[in-house]
Amino acid sequence: MGFLESIERWSSLRNLMVMIVASFVVVMVMAMLTQTWVYDVYGEVTMPDTRITYSFTEISDVFNTLGQAGLNVWAQAHLLDFIFPLTYMFAMAFGINLEISKLSLEKPKMKYLVLFPLLAGIADYAENILVLTQIAAYPNLSELVIAIASAVTGLKWILLLVGFVVIFALLFALALSRLRAISK
Repeated sequence: MGFLESIERWSSLRNLMVMIVASFVVVMVMAMLTQTWVYDVYGEVTMPDTRITYSFTEISDVFNTLGQAGLNVWAQAHLLDFIFPLTYMFAMAFGINLEISKLSLEKPKMKYLVLFPLLAGIADYAENILVLTQIAAYPNLSELVIAIASAVTGLKWILLLVGFVVIFALLFALALSRLRAISK
């Protein structure tokens, strides 16, 4: 059994809800820890993973504002960011798969739509690792690594956007399908 078939097999309303709740909880805890442990102590900044793209200068400024101690605390608070991609990518993949099933769109190529959130999650992991390498290297930041991290961050946001477009397009198609059934 392939990976896409496994996603299809695990796609249920229960698993979708579990992943949505887990995503929400992880984001809330991560936001609380980041605010209280980092921003309240070391200063408000916009970290790389919340930006669409960024430059070497922008990251240098952020890292210099937080300093080594602030970066170390931020890295600890953001260990949860290694759980979050797993929760949102499966929530989105399960949602897309359930919508495809409800619409009876059993065409083989439709199941590939779940790849958008899955690839976004993989890009998120790559971004997290690249940012952590620069936290570990601070103050000796690499322009090349930051440029690659920025490109990966942009790719993550594009894939997430496409994933949400797919979800909402399928929801719209599902709503139209139900309206047509009611009007008959």
